[in-house]
Amino acid sequence: MSGIQIEPGVTKIGWIGTGVMGASMCKHLMDAGLSATVYTRSKEKAQPLLDAGATWADSPKAVAEASDITFAIVGFPSDVRAVLLGEDGALAGSSEGNVLV
Repeated sequence: MSGIQIEPGVTKIGWIGTGVMGASMCKHLMDAGLSATVYTRSKEKAQPLLDAGATWADSPKAVAEASDITFAIVGFPSDVRAVLLGEDGALAGSSEGNVLV
């Protein structure tokens, strides 16, 4: 099984859901040198990450299009379905070799 090589300054991460847990986890990866593109329903919740250098995306699809690895941390099964499988979901923006967590 081949895997993706994670390299600070090269690997691009995407983050969907920037609540208490998601924002903290994303920030730790940014602090390790990974660039991040983020999306959450309430943009103001992402502001600390944006201030730290993350890039805003207008949809989960746009996050996946801009990322090598996309993380989704959302609260309910219906939210998971929407951000992954919806018309503008992360799967619609993923391409071969991308990883979705």
